Amino acid sequence: MAELWQGKPIHIIGLGVGSQAGPQLNDRAVNVISEAQWVIGAEHQLSKIEHLATQAKKLNYPSPFTSLKDWLIHHQSETIVLLGSGDPLFYGLGAWLTKTLGADNLVFHTNVSSFQAACAQIGLPHQDVETISLHGRPLESIRSRLRLNQFFTILTDQYSHPAAIENELISAGFDQSKLWVCQDLGGENQAIHSFEVNDPALMNFEFHPLHVTIIQCLSSNPNQLTPEFPGLPDDAFETGKAPGKGLITKREVRLAALSYLSPKSGEIAWDIGTGCGSVAIEWARWNRTGHVFAIEHHPERLKYCRLNQQKFGVISNMKVVEGYAPDACHNLPDPDAVFIGGSGGRLIDILELSFQRLKEHGRVVITAVTESTKSELYQALENIPDNAEVEWSQVSVSKGDEIAGQLLLRPQLPVLIAQIRKLATSTSAQSIAGVKDS
Repeated sequence: MAELWQGKPIHIIGLGVGSQAGPQLNDRAVNVISEAQWVIGAEHQLSKIEHLATQAKKLNYPSPFTSLKDWLIHHQSETIVLLGSGDPLFYGLGAWLTKTLGADNLVFHTNVSSFQAACAQIGLPHQDVETISLHGRPLESIRSRLRLNQFFTILTDQYSHPAAIENELISAGFDQSKLWVCQDLGGENQAIHSFEVNDPALMNFEFHPLHVTIIQCLSSNPNQLTPEFPGLPDDAFETGKAPGKGLITKREVRLAALSYLSPKSGEIAWDIGTGCGSVAIEWARWNRTGHVFAIEHHPERLKYCRLNQQKFGVISNMKVVEGYAPDACHNLPDPDAVFIGGSGGRLIDILELSFQRLKEHGRVVITAVTESTKSELYQALENIPDNAEVEWSQVSVSKGDEIAGQLLLRPQLPVLIAQIRKLATSTSAQSIAGVKDS
């Protein structure tokens, strides 16, 4: 839409905290409101500027919010002000507007955010705090973010009220955590309430609709918490079998594969034959700005993959795709990296499509355990095109066991790993699976 916008710049004004906007706004923002033809905001935001002199027509934000785009196009010849809470570029409407209109068509007037105001109320240095928005997002997504001893400011909705957050903290093992609920910041009903988890008062407390929750994650037994570093234990994943057993890419191989996949911010990933989802989940957990598509066709494996997705809270950046590869991949966005952990006997077809769709400088990583799969992989990569290079490795692991009270290191099946890197575009028309063309 940015190229369609020929009108005046739109002013987006953050109102700060409090029941009136006047004291928080500088003279420039007040003048913009006074000269506007339209002022659009939520009902409580419009009420904050009632005392300011303006001839503007006032309008509530539409529902759904995205329909605002058409209204703006229709009125682009007029002077428009959009109201936001606090800093519109910090978990506000600024991100949507810059993507929709382009930053060059917008003028932002920022203010103190509710997150900053909440931290100030309890004397918490803002740079030491991570921010999570659960507004319109699944409550379970918080599980991927929780860290021992870390402070978080949380923007909530009706599904992520303080009592629900308390339940998530307890379920994740943070049974000694503290919560502060900061309500109606700067307003007439401002109040700060502090709780510890398991406090019965928290379950029955009624909070002001406008509030921010701060938590400090603490635990009586840190050893039972989910690790905060790649390499989740195998027995942490649900597979339908005994803990650590079943169809799962084991930790040592998983770490090696992720190292070869080399995830980067904002990348698209495919995990083909995801099984219980161990690789996709670690991938999504440690690369929050990327997006992983986990492809699987087996009903039972899909069941446990989804269970693990919920368990580890990788809801927003991991999508489970039901179907057979490569057919199930056709409608997915082009990947930056592909992991092939299972192929159902169609390795060459999957590899062919993966490399064809792979972006420049992308990586494909394949693991093979059985001799037949290894043989198929060797054949497929025997003749590679000019714009590809392959690196081979084999991971052999021995696990501690015991016989007659004595330590025994029992060898596991070795796993062959191939990494294919796609180089700059080549004019060669050769297929990655050279064996198919012979």
